[in-house]
Amino acid sequence: MVSKAQARAYSPKAADFEKMEFFLRAAPVVSIEKDATGGRTAPWIIGLDDGKAAMRAFFKYIHRPRPALLPTSYKYEIAAFELSKIVGLEIVPPVVEREIEDRPGSLQIFIDGCLTETERRRKRIEPPDPEAFARALENINVFENLTFAARSDPKDVLIHEDDWTVCRVDFSEAFEPSPKLIPGQDIRRCSSKLYENLTKADPGVVKNRLAPYLNEEEIRSLLERKRLILDRIAGLIREKGEESVLFGETGRKK
Repeated sequence: MVSKAQARAYSPKAADFEKMEFFLRAAPVVSIEKDATGGRTAPWIIGLDDGKAAMRAFFKYIHRPRPALLPTSYKYEIAAFELSKIVGLEIVPPVVEREIEDRPGSLQIFIDGCLTETERRRKRIEPPDPEAFARALENINVFENLTFAARSDPKDVLIHEDDWTVCRVDFSEAFEPSPKLIPGQDIRRCSSKLYENLTKADPGVVKNRLAPYLNEEEIRSLLERKRLILDRIAGLIREKGEESVLFGETGRKK
């Protein structure tokens, strides 16, 4: 989990992604904390400083891909970020592949000034714009179905306390090769932008972008889930009407 004490403030915006990816790839490593976090992936906290900015990042190096019995891989983290760019959904904090101390892994920017969805529920904090927040969660639900990353723990949803932008982290066990959607995470609606981008997402582009991180069966199942999601949304539109199913941009104050 990404906590307030572990990062400088960063809020994902598409215009910043390219700069942040470059920073993650090129900024010199100035510190490594190997025992600062727990969890199944035993991640390290990496301090980065290029002389202009100093930030910290989350380094995962475990690579136990399918068909392992309990698959966990840093490559699934990178695949989720690349897929989020393909579908134009700015919910995954930038992550790149990088080698640290001769270990390849995923390096993801820490984000600060957030509370988890778990904390929000426990503290009964209500969003300033409940509908915008609900819409953001609906888009995350679609993306979770696309990546087959079931939200077993709401702590994987991070909410920026300044503008209520919502992020989704931890895809290290995602991309199960299931040709079905996640049981119990029904899709009810999504943004018109996400629906349009899913419709336009070319299978060839998806394969090329994700081939370094996923195997053929994982990619094939992903594309089948994309088809099922589009069929589901199209069916809801026929049943309820477009205005009840598709909505405009979400989640940010102007």
